[in-house]
Amino acid sequence: MGKIGVVLAGENIGWQIRVEDDSVNTGGYLVLTSRDFTDPHAEAFDDWVEDEGALQEYFRESGWVVKWH
Repeated sequence: MGKIGVVLAGENIGWQIRVEDDSVNTGGYLVLTSRDFTDPHAEAFDDWVEDEGALQEYFRESGWVVKWH
């Protein structure tokens, strides 16, 4: 949680990803993706999943292999 990773395989290869625990506010997780989190003008997206099982399914469906930093 909170670490930045780079997508090595699956959808959006080369993009950065970060997962944030949003359980206090929504009970779920935010999935944030960006071409470059250090660039405020870079293309970026966010998504929300309801629980850890849904988060795991989200990664499976995306086919992501992520190198975490």
